Amino acid sequence: MSSIKILVVEDEKLVAADLRETLEFLGYEVPCLVDSGEEALDQVSKTQPDLVLMDIRLAGEIDGIEASKIIQAQHRIPVIYLTANTDRATLDRAKASQPFGYILKPFNERSLVTTIEIALARHQAEASIYTALTAAQTAQQATENLLQQKSDYLHLIAHELRNPLTAIKFATEILNNTELDITQERQQRYIQRIYTATKSLNELLEDVLLLERSVSQELEFFPAPIDLTGFCEELIEAFQLTTDNTHHLVLTTAGQPKILDLDTKLLWHLVSNLVSNAIKYSAQNSTVTLYLNWQDDRVYLAVSDQGIGIPPETQAKLFEPFQRGTNVGAIPGTGLGLAIAKRCAELQGGDISVQSETNQGTTFTVVFPFDALS
Repeated sequence: MSSIKILVVEDEKLVAADLRETLEFLGYEVPCLVDSGEEALDQVSKTQPDLVLMDIRLAGEIDGIEASKIIQAQHRIPVIYLTANTDRATLDRAKASQPFGYILKPFNERSLVTTIEIALARHQAEASIYTALTAAQTAQQATENLLQQKSDYLHLIAHELRNPLTAIKFATEILNNTELDITQERQQRYIQRIYTATKSLNELLEDVLLLERSVSQELEFFPAPIDLTGFCEELIEAFQLTTDNTHHLVLTTAGQPKILDLDTKLLWHLVSNLVSNAIKYSAQNSTVTLYLNWQDDRVYLAVSDQGIGIPPETQAKLFEPFQRGTNVGAIPGTGLGLAIAKRCAELQGGDISVQSETNQGTTFTVVFPFDALS
């Protein structure tokens, strides 16, 4: 019992000293004796006792009952009243404060230790119940948040699906209408609309499935040695061919290159999302630059453009699913690419950040620490 600390709050010095001697003889620790409610509150904060023996009538402006209410509310420490007051009004006030015991003076050693041990046992039981209840509430809230998030995602996915499906339906109805005299040129336009909408649907579904796999931890990290410079050179070359040279794609490097242990598939999703966004949101004939900067303990991979930029109010939620800049206008997109890029960076031990200014361009930077290097 030596580890159990009991704070004694008693304004009669002889009673307090006798109580201390008795408690220490029984094996308890008494950190100090105090004689006022104000001092009791101060010492509870400083000494963090396991239990407080509290007289009701004390020196100062706060009596024992008021002090007990504050102690139990702020510190969840059990309080036992030790008092000579037995009048009905005092007893009713004491009961209302929900003490862990009530000992009348003069007390005997047996009643004192019995009341203390019962109070400590009750407090421990209540603490266990409180902890279990808190854990259950936390788990319930987490489940509710997850369900709400899933519901929000389904709503957003349905919204994103609606536009291409509407375009396909409209174009198909026009092409199937035999009463309309449609020129071959218009037919090709409607066929192209169907192709574009179908492509958008496929990209959306692939992004949703990839993001869901990453969130559910089905997307795994399979590291292997990789030449990051060569990887980025091949990716830039592939993008240059698919963009029909509408943008100038540049790769610059600094520092001494090293071989990394990264996942080629995750890295492709990460970098290609950043490069395709840079192309999408910047004007034709502008430059998109991919930087590799090798330092002693990490490598920086950055993709920079000269595009429309990202408004400050959007940047805080930019890496959340279905979030896009408020200035994208009619530029197509699902708002999933950056969420996927963030997960692909994190799965490989990396971190991603953004710096952007409206109409001045954007730079996304991914940092892989030294422990990602082979």
